Amino acid sequence: MNESLSKEFTSEEIITAFRDIDPRKAPGIDGLPSGFFRQHWDTVGSDVISLCLNLLNGSADMASVNQTILVLIPKIKDPTTMRHLRPISLCTVIYKIVAKVLVNRMKHTIPFCISSNQAAFVQGRNITDNILIAHEIIHSINTGTSKSTQGAALKLDMEKAFDRVEWSFLENVMNRMGFASSWVSLIMRCISSVSFTVKVNNSFSPLFRPQRGLRQGDPLSPFLFLFCTQGISAFLSDAKQHGLLPGLGASKHGPKVNHLLFADDCIVFINSKSEEAAHLKFALQTYASASGQAVNFDKSTIFYNPRTPASTRHAINSYLQVREVSNPGVYLGVPFLIGKNKTLALGFIRDKVHDRLSNWDKQLLSFSGREIFIKVVLQSLPQYVMSCYLLPQNIIDDMTSATRRYWWSGKTNKKG
Repeated sequence: MNESLSKEFTSEEIITAFRDIDPRKAPGIDGLPSGFFRQHWDTVGSDVISLCLNLLNGSADMASVNQTILVLIPKIKDPTTMRHLRPISLCTVIYKIVAKVLVNRMKHTIPFCISSNQAAFVQGRNITDNILIAHEIIHSINTGTSKSTQGAALKLDMEKAFDRVEWSFLENVMNRMGFASSWVSLIMRCISSVSFTVKVNNSFSPLFRPQRGLRQGDPLSPFLFLFCTQGISAFLSDAKQHGLLPGLGASKHGPKVNHLLFADDCIVFINSKSEEAAHLKFALQTYASASGQAVNFDKSTIFYNPRTPASTRHAINSYLQVREVSNPGVYLGVPFLIGKNKTLALGFIRDKVHDRLSNWDKQLLSFSGREIFIKVVLQSLPQYVMSCYLLPQNIIDDMTSATRRYWWSGKTNKKG
């Protein structure tokens, strides 16, 4: 694998990476979007290929193309603090080409480096795998009657996960995994040569250099973040092997799982024992001090088997300092617990369809416009949940009826 990663870069790789860039993406600090390069490739193509090869081979300074605009996207309607804003990085097209060349080489090695507990950004793994496994274990926790099933599910929220990654930790993890030093050095040049300017009210701040963090908008960041989360995954897997955190299963003789990861979305399954809570706390503290990550305990929650004694819950809560909930809520956009009343649990899909229709029923769209809206928006809304659960027929009938009314009349509350 190292031989494949370290071989000489070619112009074909540059062209392949350039074609993968969406021409509609926002331009970087030079103001040149990908569409400009596509339109004038006959003029600038040879220079772009030459520059990218020089950057990859180390004969050109990566910092020259690594100036990045930070745009602050509000998470809520009226943001008041920096916590309410999501920083998105607008990289230059040249840097994106370089990063995508590295991603195209590295993504084939990712499945061999990242544990099976992590489902994000890895070829052959699907988000629905985590959803179904978590649903089965949560159902077992909620309905279990024996002491062996009186476990708990801890849903962890990582605070500013991408922004807090320590570069030294990431470099050490890649070295420990066995990546060639030349490859690690090239990756570190990409992430450590960055400089930022923040765009606020259409004006730019002075450039500044960060000391840690991965950019949301850099093609490399999702894969590098997997290396970071591999730290906590390896720690928990090791604790499982030594019986410190054995995990929970969906059945008596089924396999045990003690954690699931989807990028920074982490859920840990423990038995209702104070010793396991202490081991988990130690693991989280060790990982946080090494990687720079921090668990947001205000947003983290824990769900117990209803028959777990109050004294046990109090002891575990005092160790972990997280909020206890009677309903585990939503995981990766899908409810944890379905229960007998499926219409109540999955009715939010129907509500989403009605909300979209109410926002569009005043639009004077032609039949062609309505057709596009129905096919692209309305029919795609339930697909994600339907890939995991069978929707009740009354919800399907309601969405179908609302869609038909909109199709014939252009309004949701009138017949056509």
